[in-house]
Amino acid sequence: MFNDHSSEWSFFCQMKLGILLPTSKLYPSLMIDFSAGVRMAITEFGQAENIEIIFESIHQGTDKNVVLNAVNKLVLQHQTDANILFTNFLLMEDIVSSLNALQTPLIITNIGGNAPLFFDHGEYIFSNSFGLWESAFKAAQWAVERFGPKTAYGSYFYEAGYGLYSAFCDGLSKSGGEVIFNQVSEFNPNPDDFSIFEKQMEIESPNFLYMLYSERDAVGFLNKLNASQMNGKYPIVTSGVLINDEILDKVEGSPKEIFNVSSWDLSDDSSMNLAFIKEFRSLNGKEANYFSLLGYECAGLICSAMKNEKWEMKGQSRADAIKNAEYIGPRGNLNFKNSNATIAQQNVYALNESMKRVKIAELGEMDARDEVLERLKLSANPSGWFQPYLCQ
Repeated sequence: MFNDHSSEWSFFCQMKLGILLPTSKLYPSLMIDFSAGVRMAITEFGQAENIEIIFESIHQGTDKNVVLNAVNKLVLQHQTDANILFTNFLLMEDIVSSLNALQTPLIITNIGGNAPLFFDHGEYIFSNSFGLWESAFKAAQWAVERFGPKTAYGSYFYEAGYGLYSAFCDGLSKSGGEVIFNQVSEFNPNPDDFSIFEKQMEIESPNFLYMLYSERDAVGFLNKLNASQMNGKYPIVTSGVLINDEILDKVEGSPKEIFNVSSWDLSDDSSMNLAFIKEFRSLNGKEANYFSLLGYECAGLICSAMKNEKWEMKGQSRADAIKNAEYIGPRGNLNFKNSNATIAQQNVYALNESMKRVKIAELGEMDARDEVLERLKLSANPSGWFQPYLCQ
């Protein structure tokens, strides 16, 4: 087994863990994958018999009243000891005080398309996000230093509705970069969008492109790129999207000069990640993904907190145990000690000639994260899509 923590336990602990998950037509296996990650972590900590998992649907995860009612049900009716909630930070501003009033530890998780701009965690609420907005900020810093200050931005209607572009622009500003051209395809995109974009590149001559396409739009973009003179001419930088396995399997040809800045990739060759993906594949017959990773981490953080003797006492003591928990997983060391939010290291993964992703740089954590959030509060419009994953 990947990481047997069971010998570290000095006392028996029985608990109820609530898991609140959204449904998704775009990612129909989200609930299954996330749950598989949760169960795998609990098993590794030797707690499969001691932790009762109670699942609750929050539908699409976009209605704050549905979310609040679901959490209330788990805490008040099922008397859960801790909960994991997969939802967007944008929903939290109006209900965070009500959630804290339940005095039950809650870990919020999501893909991190939006930054946590207007929400104070409080005593009982923590967050472990994939942090795509942080990846976007670090992508700007790295790309300006590597390729130069001028960039062009391209995205589809849905991906543009999150906070990645705002975070990227803030990173550009701090690095002396600038966006010289951008193109966001409409809901019903113009078939000539790519050729228009290509012609504009010839005029503007950017140092690199920042492209945010996911799923089917990423496949369409990469296929057009492969058939064009633009393939390999301009370095393409992205943040956690565009070149995952599901996309690349559908692409014809070999896209060149593509760099993904992200806190995790299936191809990462760290010992912890290799063990994680091997064990997950063995147990589930398929590869791990962002959702299974987040489930695995959130459950691991809670299990780590349960080793603290304070966990035997309810209320603030359990929140303190989570805040002081130490957990090492596929993304490295995660904890809530300096903040109620985990902060992961960011890396650069390049697509090589064999269509394989290879880590070429370690960028570390986001510098002055709180300062970045304060700037984004002043400059960004906190409206946008409420899905806790990138929708389209």
